[in-house]
Formats: sequence, structure tokens, C-alpha cells
Amino acid sequence: MTSSVRPLANAAYGPSTSHAPAHLQPVSPDERIHGLDLLRGWAMFGVLWSNLNDWYGTEDPATRLDRGLAWAQGTLIESRFYSLLCVLFGVGFGIQLVRAADRGLDIRTTYLRRSAALLAIGLVHGLLIWQGDILTMYALVSFAMLMFRDASPRRLLVAAALSWLIAPEIVLATRYMAGLHYMVPRTDPTTAYWVLGHGTWTQIQAIRAGNYLDWFQRWGLMLYWSILAMFLLGLWSVKSGFLRRAIEQPATTRRLLGWSIVAAGLGLGLARVVSVLLHPLYGDPGWWTEPRFWYRRRLAAAGFDLSAAGTALVYASLLLLLWQTRRGGRVLRPLAATGRMALTTYLTQSVVCTFLFYSYGFRLVGRVGYSGMFGITLALFGVQMAVSMWWLRRYRFGPVEWLWRTLTYGAAPAMRIATSDGAT
Repeated sequence: MTSSVRPLANAAYGPSTSHAPAHLQPVSPDERIHGLDLLRGWAMFGVLWSNLNDWYGTEDPATRLDRGLAWAQGTLIESRFYSLLCVLFGVGFGIQLVRAADRGLDIRTTYLRRSAALLAIGLVHGLLIWQGDILTMYALVSFAMLMFRDASPRRLLVAAALSWLIAPEIVLATRYMAGLHYMVPRTDPTTAYWVLGHGTWTQIQAIRAGNYLDWFQRWGLMLYWSILAMFLLGLWSVKSGFLRRAIEQPATTRRLLGWSIVAAGLGLGLARVVSVLLHPLYGDPGWWTEPRFWYRRRLAAAGFDLSAAGTALVYASLLLLLWQTRRGGRVLRPLAATGRMALTTYLTQSVVCTFLFYSYGFRLVGRVGYSGMFGITLALFGVQMAVSMWWLRRYRFGPVEWLWRTLTYGAAPAMRIATSDGAT
């Protein structure tokens, strides 16, 4: 390993080499970076809120509150929390690199098992529980991250820029010139929502699997590269040492907040200008696929992505500044606990929400407005925070996190927290 992975190899960011075991193993609770757990918990709240608005047939706004929440969905919520999760995943990979470097070990075999296990969980989730799964894409992108394990921070930034700016256009041009057609037929949204709310389990399963596969054929190759760019930025933050400074040093966190506000403002402004300039093209069905419109697409995508990433980092910076105070740390502890169980939290949200909205549950699809979705978000996430606090007083991992670690390391880690007399 090169020296570029060393800045975090101490304190809470990784074990010291003097007492490091000779093999990789799950991170113990006292090794965790709790500021990252906080950000994961916040991302889980936003992902739940955004997914409810996007995937369950939200009614058109009928009240002033609904209209305000609908505006917030498009301007302050959409893609903001998903972007934060992508960066945090890259951070997790970077910290794995540090731990492996401390032990002088090759991470490839363990990391490939970790990615394969996440892929299996994502496939089960997307095909059998909820078609909006993102874990499958995270797993597929994570395989590519191995190519960058020895890259310097500068090369990571260059690779992230190329993945964001250039690669999606190459994918679009290739698809256009090859005349590729969609293989999975798309179900009309009105029909799909009716089946989800009134159909049998078999009919719902057909819609679920069809929508899951349809998303990948339409968007998978393009979004692969933007997600890879965010993963690489997360890895860069670890290798450059910026992650530690942003979490531990309020001055750095405040600078991050300032630059994030600027990025979000520039992105929103660019998106607005581009929207006006491109309005005449919206009637042309080929403007989002034909190579001749490539620079217009890049401007539109750049505005949206910059505003989304900037807003996500504004949220993260404000949370970290509050977390760095004694009172803020106490108040935000339940949110950090939920972040420690992020995978369990995410899957539980899918199980509960599909039961609330699909025909085998309360059949609420298409019958809830934006204010109702926000109420469901607050109620469900509040319960999840309380359960997470209760669970982590007794167990070291969330149940799905425990399963993921078991599949990754080939052995089941101890689950219960040892008591003062040594019993478990």
C-alpha cells in the first residue's frame, strides 16, 4: 500500500498497527467513527421521505402545506440524501483500505466477498420486496472500486471528474449508434399503481420484478458512472485526510459548509438558466439520447448534480457542527444509532412501506398526499430510532449488518454485548 492511505490510520479512524490482528475482522463499536453513523442516519431519514414521495403514488398537492412539501421534494430532497449515501459508501471503502494497510494485508478477497454479499441482498430486496432497490447498483459499482485502491488523491479526483462528465455521454452515444432497444416491456404507470393497490401477490410480483429490471435497462449504465464518481470522492476524502478534519475540526467543517452553500447556489442557478435555454428542446423526444445534444444534456445534468451534492453537504456540515457540541451530541445520539444499523433500517423501511401501500396491506397507494407522506416518515423513522437505541444497548450489530459481516468474513461475529461479569 502507498502512503496515500495513511492519514486516517489512527485514533477512531483505524486501529494502530501495534495491536492489530493479522486478519481482517468486523469493526468493533469502539473503532467506529460515530460522526459517519450520524450522517448515515440522516441519509436514511431523507431516503425514506423521498422514496415515499416518489414511489407510492403521492396525490397531487391540494393544500398550501402539500404544495410546500412538493416544492421541497424537488428542490431540497430529491437525490440529496441518495448522493450523501453514495459518498459515505466510498468513505467506508477507504476506511477498509486503511485497516487492511495497517495489517499489511491484501483486501481484495474479503472485499469481493463483501460486495458479492451486498449484491445478493440487493437482488432479494429488489426482486422480492421493493423494486426501488439501490443496493444492487451500489454492489455493482463497488467491484470497480478495487481498481482505485492504490490511487493517489489527485488521481481519484481526476477519475471522479471523468466518470461524472464524460462516461455517461459515451454510454448514451454508444447506445444511440448501436440502436439498442429496451428488452423488458414497461408497464403503464396507471396500470402498475392499480395492480400494486388491488392486485394479487403474483400480479404485484410481476410488476415489482418488471419495474426493477426496467430501471436497470434504462438508467443503469448511465447512473453507474455518476455513482462511481461519488464513491471515488468518498475514497478521496479518506486518503487525503479531509474526512477526519471535517468531522473533528469545526473550522474545517465551517469551511465545508461555506463551499457547499456556494455549490448548491451555483447548481440551482445553472439548473434554472439551463431550464429556460433548453425549454424549446423539451418537445423533441431525442434531446436526451441523441449525440448532437450532448453539451446541453451535460449542462442540465451538471446543474442538477451540483445542486444536489451541494445541498447534501450543507446538511452534512450543519449536522456535524451540531454533533461537535456536547449538547448536540446527546440530542443526535438516536440518529447516529439508526445510522449504525443503516442496512437494517433501509430494508425495514421497504417492508413496512410496501405493507402500508400495497394490496396485501393497507392499500394506501395513490391515496396519500405530501403532508401524509411526511407524517408517515416522521412516525416510522421515530420508531426506528427508538428501536435502534434499544437494540444497540444489547447487540453489537443490526441483524442485517450481522448477516452481511458473516457472509463477508466467513464466520459469524459475536452478536450480544458482553456484560460486566463477562457473560454475553
